[in-house]
Amino acid sequence: MPDSVSRTRRRDPARLLSLYSLFLLAFLRNRDRLPETALPPVAVLNSLLHLLLKPALIGLPVALALRRWRTAALLMPLAAEFVRQYGGQLWRMARPPQPISSPRSLTALTYNLHKEDVHLEPILKVIRSANADVVALQEIGSRAAECFEQELAAQYPYRSLQPYPAFPSAGQGLLSRFPLSEVQYWRHEGVVNALGHQRAILNAHGVSIALYNVHPVHPGMVGKVFDARPRQWEIDQILARLAQERHSVILLGDFNMTDQSDAYRQITERYSDVFRKVGVGMGYTFPAWRYPQARELTNGLPLGWLPPLFRIDYVFVSEGIQALKAQVWHDSGGSDHLPLWVQLAV
Repeated sequence: MPDSVSRTRRRDPARLLSLYSLFLLAFLRNRDRLPETALPPVAVLNSLLHLLLKPALIGLPVALALRRWRTAALLMPLAAEFVRQYGGQLWRMARPPQPISSPRSLTALTYNLHKEDVHLEPILKVIRSANADVVALQEIGSRAAECFEQELAAQYPYRSLQPYPAFPSAGQGLLSRFPLSEVQYWRHEGVVNALGHQRAILNAHGVSIALYNVHPVHPGMVGKVFDARPRQWEIDQILARLAQERHSVILLGDFNMTDQSDAYRQITERYSDVFRKVGVGMGYTFPAWRYPQARELTNGLPLGWLPPLFRIDYVFVSEGIQALKAQVWHDSGGSDHLPLWVQLAV
C-alpha cells in the first residue's frame, strides 16, 4: 500500500471518531465494575466524562454528512447518553423556568472564596447582590471572616464563621437570616490536607433543617496521583452523619467531584441534586479565572478567557424540601469558583 494512502487513512477524521467511540463505549459498558477509588485512571475519566461525551454531538452529524454509517452508529449511543444525562438542563435554556413565589421559600448560596483575604470588596458585592437567605462559605480566611462580621452583620444576624489560620483552605462559614443552632465544625482526621465541614440546625419558617456545609478534598491534593479514596472517606463520613438526622437536610458546598463520579451517584441515591432538577445549562462553576487573584493554578499563563468547565459545587436536598430554581451566579468576585444560588420550598 502506498505511503500516501496509509497516511490518509491515519488522518481520516471518521477513523479517529470511530476509535474515540469504541474507547468510550467500552468504558461506559464496564465502568460499574471499575471503582474509581481503586483505579486513578477511572477517577480521571469519570471527572472528564461530561466533556468527553460532547464530541459525539458534533461528530455524529459530521459522520452522517460524510456517509460514514459505521462511525455514525458508534457515535449514536454516546450522543444519546449525553442527551439522557443533560438534555433536561439544556432544554430549559429554550424554555427558562418561570419565577416562583412561595411563602415558605428559602434561598441559599454556596460560595468557595479561594482563601481570598485581600480583595474582599468584590466578594462582598457578590454576597449582597445574591441576597440569599443562607450563605455557605468554603475556604474562608481570617481577614475575610473579620470583614464579614463587620460588613454583613445587619444583613445576616446569624453567623458562624470558622477560619482555619494554619490551613486557610479548611475555613468554613455560614451566614443566615434564620436562626442557627448546634453548629459543629470538623475535619476528617484520616485525610491528608483535609478541608473543613460544618453542620448546623437552621430554623426556617418554623421548620428545623439540618444544614451541612461541606468541602471534601480533591483527588489531586492528597499527595498521590488523583487518589479518589480520601474524598470517598469524607463522603462516607458525611453520609453516616446524615443517616442519623431526624430533620430534613440541605447538603451544599464544594464537593470537588463531577456529576459522573461514583461519590455523586452515591449521594443522589438518597438526595436530590437541585441544579440537575431545575437548573438551566451545564451548571459549570470551576475554574473561574476572570480575576487575576483567581489564577493561582495557571502558573502565570493568560487563561482568564477560559470558561468554567466543571460542575463541582452543589446543593442537595432530602425529601420534604422542593427545588424551585437554581442558577450559577454570573460573577465569582475574584474567587476561582462561581457561586451556586438556589431557591427551595420548605
